[in-house]
Amino acid sequence: MRSLRTGLSLASLLSGVAMLGALLVTAPAAHAADAPLRDLADAKGKVMGTAVTGSKLTGTYGELAGREFNALTPGNAMKWGSVEPTRGNFNWAEADRIVDFAEAHGQQVRGHTLVWHSQNPSWLTNGTWTPAQLSQLMNDHIALEVGRYKGRLATWDVVNEPFNEDGTYRQTLWYNGLGADYIAQALTAARA
Repeated sequence: MRSLRTGLSLASLLSGVAMLGALLVTAPAAHAADAPLRDLADAKGKVMGTAVTGSKLTGTYGELAGREFNALTPGNAMKWGSVEPTRGNFNWAEADRIVDFAEAHGQQVRGHTLVWHSQNPSWLTNGTWTPAQLSQLMNDHIALEVGRYKGRLATWDVVNEPFNEDGTYRQTLWYNGLGADYIAQALTAARA
């Protein structure tokens, strides 16, 4: 038999399809009465969460997110570049939609993320800031966002991915502008 570009022969491909068919026929069918994942997690004192996009929390996507999970994490809606794309102009619509949805479905929300090396607005990353200015910008951002959702979120990712895979500090706007102490500063600001 002639090999396919992937290196599989037609016979091995047909054999794989036959095995998949056999598995599907013998696999137990899911029942409509099966408990949602969130109920199974709650019974074990666990959190079963997923990242979501606020604008998609309708239809099947919203139905599954509401039924199956006891926690939601905004995919991008709470990142600095999303909430303050231009300096002093805020867009909370998607983040608010996620928090409102979670509250309506008895879910907790994990705020993601306050300080990160990525997805910052260009006005911030392209600015020329003194350490004092950068420090104030970070503190103000944290106070504003955490204050907006005070009492409504279970947890926050305050500083996301400050280290490289080898354990060294990641070279970022924050580390380069404020030094390693930016992490403690951000945590202190969020706690306040």
